[in-house]
Amino acid sequence: MLINMVASLDGKATVGGKAGPIGSPIDRVLMRTLRAHADAVMIGAGTLRAEKLRLDVPEYLTRVREALSLRPQPLAVIVTESGDLPLEANLLGSSPENLLILVSPNTPEEQIAAFSAHASVEVGWEETSALGPDPTVTLEILKKRYAVGVLVVEGGPALIHSLVRRGLADELFLALAPKLLGGARPSTLTILEGPTLPPQIPDPEIVSVHLAGDELFLRYVLRSSDHCYSD
Repeated sequence: MLINMVASLDGKATVGGKAGPIGSPIDRVLMRTLRAHADAVMIGAGTLRAEKLRLDVPEYLTRVREALSLRPQPLAVIVTESGDLPLEANLLGSSPENLLILVSPNTPEEQIAAFSAHASVEVGWEETSALGPDPTVTLEILKKRYAVGVLVVEGGPALIHSLVRRGLADELFLALAPKLLGGARPSTLTILEGPTLPPQIPDPEIVSVHLAGDELFLRYVLRSSDHCYSD
C-alpha cells in the first residue's frame, strides 16, 4: 500500500480544509502516475466532503495501465462511518461499476441503501475504542473480493494515521510545497491526525529525493514489502 500526500513546509495538509490549494501541477502529475500503477485509489469520506475531486486517471494513462495488464481505471474506494458522503456533488468521473463504498456497522441503513444506487457497498470499516478506526477488514476485502494488489491512499489524515498506526502502509510519497501556512488547531490538519504513534513504529527510510523548482518530492519506505511500487 502506498500513501501519497502533499504538505506545506510547516507540515499542514490542508488550507481551509482543502488539500488542493497546497499542491502544484507537478504534484498532480505524480498523483496520476501513482494511480496509473495501482489497482485501487482510496480516500476517507472527510476528504470528499472537503472538496470536489476525481479518483480516476486521464485517458492517456489508460494506455499505460493496459500495458501493465490493469483495468482502464483504478477502482475508486471511499470509506465512511457516518454515511455523510456527497457523491453526486463532489465525486467526479467515477461510474457505479468502478466505485466501492466501504461502510461500518454503524452506518445508517438508509444511507447504505442510497449508496447502492451509485456504487458497490461493503461493510468493511470497523471501529475500535483503543486505536480508533480499524482498516484491517477493509484491506482484506479489497484483496480477496476485488483483487487489489497495489492500493494508493490519498487521505485524509485520520485514515492515514490509522494505516500507519497498525503498520499497514508500505511506502509514503510526500510532496513538500514551498509554502508556510500557519493556522490554529483543529482548523488546519497535518498529514497524520490521531493519537501519538507508539515507539515501536519503525522510522521511515528515505528511498529518493527529487527537487522540482522549489518543491521537494520525498519517497520513504515505511515497512518491508514485496509489493512496493517501483519506478
